[in-house]
Amino acid sequence: MARALAGLLALALAAALLGAAPAAGTFGRDTLDGRAYRVWIPSRPAPARPVVVALHGCWQTPEDFALGTRLNEAAEARGLVVVYPAQSRRENPYRCWNWFDPAQQLASGPETAQILAIAQRAQGEHGVRQPKVLVLGFSAGAWMAVNLACVAPEKVSGVGALAGGPFRCAAGPEAAIQCMRGAGRNDGGAGGACAGGRAAHLRASLWQGALDPVVSPANLTALETMFGRLLGVSAGATSTHEGAVHAVYRDARGAAVLESWLVPGMGHAWSGGDPRATHTWAPGPRATERMLDFLLGAERS
Repeated sequence: MARALAGLLALALAAALLGAAPAAGTFGRDTLDGRAYRVWIPSRPAPARPVVVALHGCWQTPEDFALGTRLNEAAEARGLVVVYPAQSRRENPYRCWNWFDPAQQLASGPETAQILAIAQRAQGEHGVRQPKVLVLGFSAGAWMAVNLACVAPEKVSGVGALAGGPFRCAAGPEAAIQCMRGAGRNDGGAGGACAGGRAAHLRASLWQGALDPVVSPANLTALETMFGRLLGVSAGATSTHEGAVHAVYRDARGAAVLESWLVPGMGHAWSGGDPRATHTWAPGPRATERMLDFLLGAERS
């Protein structure tokens, strides 16, 4: 009996480390045009809800990102299909998405086009009727999520970015470091380039750790400015939730289309994440659930 119980516990731990949330869905593997990815299929998919694209940060893997964000569990509760494209060390030695490469700042870029193609395949294979997707990302994945929202606004209905920055802030690796430090093109001027400067029908949930030593909090202000101009929002209403500074911005119709969260005490990490994974900050607000609810149009205090 003791040996059997130990075996069950070992299997449960192995499942957790693989990023399989304690839910009834399935966490599969696949490839498209040489790009590996994981896909979460909930036990009861909601075909009218969008596919979620989840983009990991540098050094991370889809499995690590799924575990740290608890995204599979949140997606199961909401009936969401999630795809986790993987960046390989062949494309970037640190497994970073090459968001700073001018080629990836186009919808036709090798990485951007593959990510969008993976999402489109998931839509077809799992009967998702919503043609647009939500894109969530951390660090390099957040910068890439912003790229996708800006270059393919007809395909993206929402972007959740934690530790990211404005579109076309950099045009190379060295410039990328300056952007991350808050010394690059962080004045919000990229708003004219994002979506061609045309008001996009999307929502954005922006997050940042106040003590992040990798991506300066100045990038949160730059992203707020960029999306604010693009979406035509009014001044934000600021409050405090779970110790974090939360601002909500509304468009001319009064709809909440942009929010930002500045999390005190948090460094380069995912707020409210599972501590068994890399780059997580368990004490913070649950970024995954807050992002999904806001991007799906469910406001809450």
